[in-house]
Amino acid sequence: MFKISDISIQRSHEVTVDVVCEFLPESKKKLVVLDVGAGTGRVAEEMLNRGFQLIDALESSEQRLSVAKKRSLYDNYYNCNIAAGRLPIDDGVYDVVVSAEGIGERRIPCAALRELARVTKPGGVVVISLKEEHLHTISEYMDRLEPAMMSLQTDGHWELLTREVVPYYSDGKTGLVFAFKRCHLHGAG
Repeated sequence: MFKISDISIQRSHEVTVDVVCEFLPESKKKLVVLDVGAGTGRVAEEMLNRGFQLIDALESSEQRLSVAKKRSLYDNYYNCNIAAGRLPIDDGVYDVVVSAEGIGERRIPCAALRELARVTKPGGVVVISLKEEHLHTISEYMDRLEPAMMSLQTDGHWELLTREVVPYYSDGKTGLVFAFKRCHLHGAG
């Protein structure tokens, strides 16, 4: 089903979706996507413009999710806090899990990375973008975020595909975009 909205897309959202498309060149119509820290749906609109059709929202703010619902951007809406523990989502549901500024602006904790991996199908892609300054200004991420990402790689949950530095990512500031491929795990994820 085609969905229409009037949200203005920012460079940070375009760049994030560019990376998703780089690693998932196949038909986007059948790929199932989870937008983590979905906000009002800016990433969803950019994904819809690029041919994705099956997108779910995960957002802790009821107010932001209400705006996204009015715009009919998503198929399913999860109003829950990823920091609270296990999400109400089965293992390996999504082909793509994307978070543009969810880590950073929305303060999703490092411990939530394991949940992002868990809900991603083996062979699926997790794309995370944030302002680079958040690695140095937000205590949750200082000397913790990238080691937590690499720990999941060491433990066999995912494999780093790229770490891109993006000039003029948002508000004239440099950004980082990470992409990971979900590994095939033996046993529980």
